[in-house]
Amino acid sequence: MRVSLNWLKDFVEIEMPPAELAHLLTMNCLEVEAVEPHGQELGDIITGRILSVGPHPDADRLSVCLVDTGRGEVPVVCGAPNAKTGVVAPIAMPGTKLPGGMIVKETRIRGQRSVGMLLAEDEMGLTDDHTGILELPEGTPPGIPVDSVIPLTDWVLEVGITPNRPDCTSIIGIAREIAALTGQNLKHQDIRIEASDPPIQDLVSVSVEDPEGCPRYSAGMIQDVDLAPSPFWMRYRLYLCGMRGINNVVDITNYVLLELGQPLHAFDYDRLEENRIIVRRAREGERFTTLDGKSHVLSEDHLMICDGKRPIALAGIMGGLNSEIFAGSRNVLIESACFDPITIRRGSKKLNLSTEASYRFERGVDPENTVSALNRALALMAEFGGGRIAKGVIDIYSRPYKQRTIDLRIDRTNRFLGMELNRDKVAADLEALQLSVETLDDNTLRVRPPAFRMDLEREVDLMEEVARLEGYDRIPVTYPSIRPHAQAEKPLLFINERPRELMAGMGFSEILTYSFISPEALDLLADGDTGGGLKPCVRILNPLTSDQSVMRTSLVPGLLGAVKSNIAHGEETLRLFELGNLFLPLEGEELPRETSCLAAVMTGEACGKTWYGEKREVDFFDIKGILESLLKGLRVTGVRFLRGQIPAYFDREISALVDVSGTTAGYIGKITHEVLERYDIKTDNAYLFELHLEVLLSWMKGWASFKPYSRFPAVYRDLSIVVGKEVESASVHDIILREGGELLESVELYDVFEGGKIGSQEKALTFRLRYRSRIETLDGREVNRLHERVMKTVLEKTGGRLREA
Repeated sequence: MRVSLNWLKDFVEIEMPPAELAHLLTMNCLEVEAVEPHGQELGDIITGRILSVGPHPDADRLSVCLVDTGRGEVPVVCGAPNAKTGVVAPIAMPGTKLPGGMIVKETRIRGQRSVGMLLAEDEMGLTDDHTGILELPEGTPPGIPVDSVIPLTDWVLEVGITPNRPDCTSIIGIAREIAALTGQNLKHQDIRIEASDPPIQDLVSVSVEDPEGCPRYSAGMIQDVDLAPSPFWMRYRLYLCGMRGINNVVDITNYVLLELGQPLHAFDYDRLEENRIIVRRAREGERFTTLDGKSHVLSEDHLMICDGKRPIALAGIMGGLNSEIFAGSRNVLIESACFDPITIRRGSKKLNLSTEASYRFERGVDPENTVSALNRALALMAEFGGGRIAKGVIDIYSRPYKQRTIDLRIDRTNRFLGMELNRDKVAADLEALQLSVETLDDNTLRVRPPAFRMDLEREVDLMEEVARLEGYDRIPVTYPSIRPHAQAEKPLLFINERPRELMAGMGFSEILTYSFISPEALDLLADGDTGGGLKPCVRILNPLTSDQSVMRTSLVPGLLGAVKSNIAHGEETLRLFELGNLFLPLEGEELPRETSCLAAVMTGEACGKTWYGEKREVDFFDIKGILESLLKGLRVTGVRFLRGQIPAYFDREISALVDVSGTTAGYIGKITHEVLERYDIKTDNAYLFELHLEVLLSWMKGWASFKPYSRFPAVYRDLSIVVGKEVESASVHDIILREGGELLESVELYDVFEGGKIGSQEKALTFRLRYRSRIETLDGREVNRLHERVMKTVLEKTGGRLREA
């Protein structure tokens, strides 16, 4: 939220520099993200009175003005339509540098001498208005600095408002915080209303059919308003806070919204059918056109403001074209209401339509503030629009605010904060925030938060307020008493952290995606309503969008979404992983089972072209090596890669089950071309693995321990056999390990050969076996006997034969 410092000063005395104020607010939970100066470079611009205006002889749209600068009279060529005799306006004399960087020079325009420049608001960097020169108050003497006539020098604070502090989405809300932090008194406005007949009840009727969606609806009426531009000071403040000036009626509703945090809406009374206002739910499929000219299809989630025949506004979001204020509007009905935050948020998100009003209603507005904000707007419209205020207001308060009562214990507050505050000091802090405080005894305060502090619900909330007022930097640093615990660290904590270190060490980058996804994202993995076995999913009751309506049962959609985004931005070589929870529905259970999963993806090049080698694309064995290194780092034993039933998004010919001691722990393989195409990923070379971490817990060996190297030499033997293509090298590897016993230290497959003298349905596998004893030097004959036994068993179980030299 953008906040004008001068506007804040209307409510609280501020003497500290803007940077110091920003630091004070930031250290007290209102983060100031930026501090911007405005109107600081206008000291050289002076006032000038137009003495005469004549037509330009060679330009129809220009005029030649004679301007009194207080230091002499100079001619100025000007194209502003409001350049008239007697007008006092800002003038930049030759040599003046304007905020946009332009330096004013004496020049000739279409042959006429022009000394200086009469300025519009945008040329001074004040607003975006360029409809004419800025007219200064009558009677302003010429030749004095403009910033001495109107307050142009200001600072804007960009304040980040957290969702739990809707009271700070207004100037008065932030001023209230500053007053409490600096010990100042908050200034209150003196709102005076001069009303006249007829009473508003004779002019309009209001009925609320949905009191839950609209707990309070207040309305006021002003007649015979002259629609005109707002005064400059109002437009300037609105501009600094990010709003554009439109006309005095609309600007005043925006001004009160920013000032008091209460959204208002102005209706053209003469366009209301039957002079009625009805607050009701929208009908399913009902269509409505908002002020921005867009047509929307509504549902029962939307709350509507209607007249006697038709909808005229989306409650709490935006008004309609059929009742907007326009140049001919004379009689204005002003709405000041309190709407249910959930209803407004749901309606706003469903239409993807967010406004300044919905931003505040979604967080909750003060239900006790509707009438005072309404009166403030009526008073300003009467002052700057010359209208007549109808007697009274319509105020339907169906569900009055019930003030909460919270008991705060001083001893518990001190224990919680680690401070030693007495009862009176705590009471003073809370009263500074305009909370009602009653003393029950020496240790207990009864606190009643006002309606604008709806975030204060529990005793601990009040403790936090005391901490803010005292200053977080004054809370002493203490360390908890930690005793050694005999219980070992939980394996699940280890397996949730260690993989991150291992994956990062292998060059992968971690991504974080939302736990809620679109159900269609799962359908894309399988090209069907079953979602490839990843459905059903747990549905979210109040999703932010339809694309985030179910809890994920796989990490793959998030990873593929990240791949798509990166490749679209030119990053084709990717190493990404995510470690997070899956949410698997349980039949008959309200809550899902959460399980931890790790997924990783590789695309692009395995290595680039260099002087010593050619470029190579990633393949199955690259990601298999990554997974093997990961499992080795986790000290998981009994890992095998097997053929079997795999998810539909893997290429069946280039994929495998990850089996750990007979239990499926995950999958690895190449993503199919069809899935990549459905996700609109511009590559055909993506490899992925998924690993269910909790399955690995039973097979982890625990912490690594040092094992001394054997002092005795190793003996190497090769085994080269020819087997059918259907025989997996892993099965041969397992046979060799079983038969080799304790003396067989390692087995390595180092060659696979096909073709030549080998049959078309066969392949040759060559293994290197390393034998070693830990207690003696091996005898060659003993090794030969053991190797012969291994070789015989392998040939019997595989049906293979020895490869001829």
